[in-house]
Amino acid sequence: MGVETKKHDRGQDIDLAGATDTLHARGLRLTRLKRAVLEQFRHHECAFTAEELGDRLGLGEERSPLYRCLGSLEQAGILTHLYFDDGCRRYDLVDDFGAHHHHLLCTSCSSVTRVDGCLLDAGATRALIQRGYAVHDHELLLRGLCPRCRSEAAP
Repeated sequence: MGVETKKHDRGQDIDLAGATDTLHARGLRLTRLKRAVLEQFRHHECAFTAEELGDRLGLGEERSPLYRCLGSLEQAGILTHLYFDDGCRRYDLVDDFGAHHHHLLCTSCSSVTRVDGCLLDAGATRALIQRGYAVHDHELLLRGLCPRCRSEAAP
């Protein structure tokens, strides 16, 4: 079984073989729904709400299987949840399954856009280490207006 890693448009690199191995190591299966959820991260941006994922997957009103799926992927360490200023619980890939990135949150429409790469400079990390911190992870959220909301707000 080869590693299924590829990048489409603005999507993320995803190692589906690694995700499958991780699930199996925890006694879980890569079901059709789990694969479909992971494909959304492969082909689109990041940080989806359960409602957005359900709509994209055409699941209709019955979302219980999706919530179980998301919980299972989170329990396996493949997805994590994020809380931004908009109060929505969003799901995103853990860095081992998608490239490290940060997020832009539109303060008007609550859209989330990924920023590839790390924006935290070495000086900030060094300052934390000098203060005795052992840094193992970080998140960075930038807030502003997306291009669409900026153009709608223009006079």
